[in-house]
Amino acid sequence: MKHIDEDTPTFVISTLDEQSKERVGQIEWQLHRAGFRNAEIIQAKTPETEDFERLGLPAILQGRWRSDLQHLWGSAACTLSHIQFYDRPEEELPVIVLEDDVTIHPEFFRYLEKVDFPEEVEWDLCHLSYFNPLVGSQGNPTHLVAPNLVRCPADHVAGTYSYIVNQSFLERFVPLVEEVDCQLAHRTHAVRSFVIEHDPKLTLPDFKLDSVRNSLDRVSWQRNNPPSD
Repeated sequence: MKHIDEDTPTFVISTLDEQSKERVGQIEWQLHRAGFRNAEIIQAKTPETEDFERLGLPAILQGRWRSDLQHLWGSAACTLSHIQFYDRPEEELPVIVLEDDVTIHPEFFRYLEKVDFPEEVEWDLCHLSYFNPLVGSQGNPTHLVAPNLVRCPADHVAGTYSYIVNQSFLERFVPLVEEVDCQLAHRTHAVRSFVIEHDPKLTLPDFKLDSVRNSLDRVSWQRNNPPSD
């Protein structure tokens, strides 16, 4: 893929807490094995780092978080963790964004090099793989824009565990009324999102691990719904 290589800035979102130590070690090893040279593991935004308790939710967050705050603060914070990459200036793009439960194929860059967009196709975001079969070319043959590249169909979640941001699109993405992956699925008319369809897959989530969002939601739920005596 043009302009995407081992030196492309890569950000891994992690809770960076005691529970994440093992998964951080795993992702660091996988990044090294796959040849990433410019990767950084960053602190996920959490209800605590954003101080939702004292400050309330940022104005950019609307929708379901405002009607069910105590249960969805983790999802709201996870969304904030992702959207910080959606309004970067052109000179700071492209970037690769990963969550720390991702698994990376050892030949990641060799496979990625063979995938490219036609010159006439503009794109904002490209998922590095998918596990939802409804996203692929088999169910959406007219969405195939090039070998191994499929335009994301409306209303089907591809996941946000691994993707490339190529152009700023936050102004076309807000207001934020749901989790980031669902918002992307419902905004395909405004955000030019694609997915790489490749065998073997370039990335996949480790299904034995909680996603960042689920991990934050679980902590938020336990904190706001303490067990009764």
